[in-house]
Amino acid sequence: MYESLENFPLRKINFVKTRTTILKAVSHLLKEKNFADITVDEICQRAQISRGTFFNYFSTKEHVFHYYLRIFTVRIALRIKQWDDSMKFEAKIKQLYDWFNESTEYSRFVDSYISFLLNVGEPHNEMKLTDAEFVYFFTGIEETEYEYYNELTLQSLFEKICQTAKKENELSLNMTEHELGNLLSGVLVASYVTNHLEQNINHLEIFNKIWK
Repeated sequence: MYESLENFPLRKINFVKTRTTILKAVSHLLKEKNFADITVDEICQRAQISRGTFFNYFSTKEHVFHYYLRIFTVRIALRIKQWDDSMKFEAKIKQLYDWFNESTEYSRFVDSYISFLLNVGEPHNEMKLTDAEFVYFFTGIEETEYEYYNELTLQSLFEKICQTAKKENELSLNMTEHELGNLLSGVLVASYVTNHLEQNINHLEIFNKIWK
C-alpha cells in the first residue's frame, strides 16, 4: 500500500494533480459567479489547461462538482467515525450542519448539491477516486475500503444516523429509514437556505422539532 502520493507512478501523480487543479479553478470561480454561469473555457483559462485536457479528466462541467461531492462525502464519513457512541441525534444533526457550512473551499456547496439531487441523484454519481487520490486526500483508509467509499452517499450516511436514532428511541416518526434519511437531508438543506435568508434566526433548531 502506498503511503504518500510521491510513491505512485508519475502517470498517476499527474492525474491527481490535474484533477485537483481543475477542482481548485472551479472553487475560485464560484466565489465570483454561480456554478451554472461558469463555462468550460473559463475553467480552462483559470486552470491554465486546454479544453482537450479538461475533457480528458471530466466528461462535463457538472462532473467537477460530482468529483467534489465524492471527496466531501468521504470526509464526512471519516468524521462521523469519530463520533462518541453516546452522542445524541440532534447533536449529530448540528455537527453535520456545521460541516456543510465549513465547506468554504467549494463555496455554494449546498446550492450545487440541491441541483445534483434533483437532476442526477447520488447513486448515479459516476465520479470515483483512484487509489492515488485516496492517499492524496485522506489518511487512515485501507486499500480494501476504496470500493466502499467510492459507492458511499450522503443519503446512506443519513439513513444510518436515523437508524441508530430509531434504535435509541430518539425519533417518534413512523417512517422508513430511507424516508427519514430524505427528511434529514431536507432539514439540513432547508436550514442552510433559510439561515442565509434570515441570519438572526436559528432555523435548524426550529426544523428539529419535526423529529418529536
